[in-house]
Amino acid sequence: PEIFTELKRRVDEQRRTRPMANEIVVWITGSNQTLIQENVRESLAGRASYFDLNTLSIHELGALWKLDQYLVKGGWPELYVSPNLNPIRYLSDLIATFIENDIVAAAGIERRAAFTKCLQLTAARVSQLYNFSDVATNCSVDSTTIQSWLTILETNGILRRLLPYSTNLNQRLIKSPKFYFEDVALATRLQGWTELQPLMLSPVVGNLIENIAVGEVARFFINRGERPQLNFVRSKEKVEVDLLIHLPNQRCIAAEIKSTPQALLPAQISLLASLNLNIVEHWIIAPTPAPAFANARVVTLNNLWGELDKIV
Repeated sequence: PEIFTELKRRVDEQRRTRPMANEIVVWITGSNQTLIQENVRESLAGRASYFDLNTLSIHELGALWKLDQYLVKGGWPELYVSPNLNPIRYLSDLIATFIENDIVAAAGIERRAAFTKCLQLTAARVSQLYNFSDVATNCSVDSTTIQSWLTILETNGILRRLLPYSTNLNQRLIKSPKFYFEDVALATRLQGWTELQPLMLSPVVGNLIENIAVGEVARFFINRGERPQLNFVRSKEKVEVDLLIHLPNQRCIAAEIKSTPQALLPAQISLLASLNLNIVEHWIIAPTPAPAFANARVVTLNNLWGELDKIV
């Protein structure tokens, strides 16, 4: 903590005595955002800029990327630099030390067992509408506690919350959020998978692929120094479109994420039309290529950055 006070003193001294000099540049890295932000708020408010550093994207992995391996290794660099590392043990150790120990201690969470169960239940519900009350009942805590825990996990780069798109003019849209893991391998590990074959044949693989797609799109914007503006769309009639990507100049891309490419349904097209947005592209995001459909074109996971770069 002393380093933050000293940095504040030096920055303020320079601004007071040498206002035309170059700013002091100090890089502070760390994964425990709870501790870092607490000290920055107290000592360096108005004097610091934040940059998020994610695990490797599919684009960054390039030829090393394979869907099945990405599900269990995610983008953790060590697992690619050192192929002999066991992903199961590596991620289990990461979860035990960083999430269940460091984050819990920094945030002052007392009910550790309930917090761990909340984390596991959230992994089981990845890409699904999140019911805070249901998770709270299973963890024997209240909904407010679950919401505070999930906020802590978001702050520390473990989870990404996706809010439903809504306007005051359209009351047919649902309000519940979805949660995704910033690195899909954490979700896979917390779900308890130890073998690839049963995982790839499981119904949950579609939800994990959706997690990958959302993470890859988010990384595209984060690596450009921009804040991702992402939503999903779902009506009370349970018609849903997985991803709404907001672009500059009030443009949008509407994307459905599939393990096997399929055309958008008429009900999905009608739902999107009812939003009165400037939707410039309709995409089907999938692991493998396929011919374009009449109402959407297929964009593969490993080509998302290239396609976004053409439009943004």
